[in-house]
Amino acid sequence: MNQTGNKNYSENNILILYKAELILLFVTFLWGLSFPLIKLSLDTVSPVLFNFIRFSLTLLLFLILFKSKLKNISFRELKPGLLLGLFMILGFVFQTIGLQFTTATKSAFITGANLIFIPFIQYAVMRSKPKLTNLLGAIVVIIGLYILSESFEIIPNIGDILTLFCAFFFAVHIVLLNKFSESADLNILILGQFVTSAALGLVFTFFYEYLIMDEIKFNPEPILIITLIYTTIFSTLISIVLMTKYQHLTTPLRAGIIYNMEPLFALLFAFIILNEIMNSSQITGAVIMVCGLMISEFTGITNIRKLFGKKN
Repeated sequence: MNQTGNKNYSENNILILYKAELILLFVTFLWGLSFPLIKLSLDTVSPVLFNFIRFSLTLLLFLILFKSKLKNISFRELKPGLLLGLFMILGFVFQTIGLQFTTATKSAFITGANLIFIPFIQYAVMRSKPKLTNLLGAIVVIIGLYILSESFEIIPNIGDILTLFCAFFFAVHIVLLNKFSESADLNILILGQFVTSAALGLVFTFFYEYLIMDEIKFNPEPILIITLIYTTIFSTLISIVLMTKYQHLTTPLRAGIIYNMEPLFALLFAFIILNEIMNSSQITGAVIMVCGLMISEFTGITNIRKLFGKKN
């Protein structure tokens, strides 16, 4: 009886894992569409100001939709989400500022290097070692991203260094999200992330855009309005809610590999929206990245085949 129960528990775990990872892949799909939209909008708005508006609108919408579930919150309950939000907004800000001094392709590659940091942060925070297949998959994904982004001559500049900080902050966010979402109230955890991101977004806008750059640009053109609506609802609110709810069901490194599929979707939508054509290097890199994802998922795929093979 116990053996049957353990077997069912194991089978359920496999299905839950892959449901969660498919949802995280859907999140990267939502992020991918935001890239060409944001690219079209940056002629009308300052980049750091855009992030502030985006997170402020998301926070407002979240409070409206989840007001009934956010009563009697203590600072102690809110603190994990605030910490997560700190690393999330730092990642966005360093990435945005870094983009002003480096190319978009190098930014994509260096941001994807968060896969290098995740295993070490995962071990330091959670004392768990990633599986060999996951590490191998991460290495293959980074190689594919390197070819995809065509960063064949990487001579570091200030933009590259800032983007490397971005990669580190995103890696910390991924690992801490796994750690905190196992025990914290998910709605409060999400709220804390939006509160910190909106508040610090205002601070960074003032210090960077106003004091350092001495220019704040905001022209409410139709493309900017469309982009703000999409990024607020889909690539921020829905994405963060799904990440917070489902990421802890997999490992930080596997989640990181899935999130690095974002450039593939970005390229797809850039082709559809901006008529940007993929060259042979980008196609090769995309194929290698998918292979890396499959290597990381190899053990689980084998288990699923065994599961359905037994049922048949």
